Amino acid sequence: MVNPIHPHASAAISSPGSGNSSVAAARGLPAAVSLGINAREVWDALALDSGADVCVIDGDGRILYIAPLCSWWEKGASDQSAIGRTMHDLIDRDKADERLGIIRLVLKSQRPVVSYSIWRGIRTRSVFRPLFDDAGIARSVLVLSRGIVPADEARPGHLEHQVVTIRHEDRGDLARLTPREIEVLSYIARGLTTQRIADVLGRSRKTIEAHRLALGAKLNARNRVELARIAIDAGLIAPDSAVLEAPDRLANLE
Repeated sequence: MVNPIHPHASAAISSPGSGNSSVAAARGLPAAVSLGINAREVWDALALDSGADVCVIDGDGRILYIAPLCSWWEKGASDQSAIGRTMHDLIDRDKADERLGIIRLVLKSQRPVVSYSIWRGIRTRSVFRPLFDDAGIARSVLVLSRGIVPADEARPGHLEHQVVTIRHEDRGDLARLTPREIEVLSYIARGLTTQRIADVLGRSRKTIEAHRLALGAKLNARNRVELARIAIDAGLIAPDSAVLEAPDRLANLE
């Protein structure tokens, strides 16, 4: 998802680091690479091109900046209306409290924190990074969230920032599924035929077919390929465990 930069972004933050010098903002870059006057372009690339949800939030949970279409929000807020509001205005209290706790941890420790969760039914990795003002004080947090990619699965643990576990997730349409439907969905994603799933679960083929039809209706999926993709995105199975074939070929497996 591409997030066009918010027209009022400059009022909230003008460059990565929110006031830090270009050297501090570019920590870890080779000496020959300087942000300098390119800091604005770097920020625009982050908000426009990264495919991540991007927002800046202060220690009270107030939104200072948000790229449009940020998928955090549950209560119909647009990027325009979210500025100046708090997380509690935009998402359920338990979810807001948990994420505000992470933001305050980042501001206290002045170190980034990573969280993994399911949001809108998608496995998501979020990085909470402190932003420092000209006095070197962290007063706000840059939050970047995006769906998990294969590189995340291979990321060495010792290279990861402090990791926290999110308890209050948003399972999206998967929250409507029964435990049995979740189980059937995972087997479909692994490429098992209806008969094989019936054998594994000790149920009739007719029962499994009824589950498959219910899954399609609840998840708005037209075929087994789309069901498999939903299962992968939600982290029900690893991508390399899935069978993603053409729908007509999968139909032949029945």
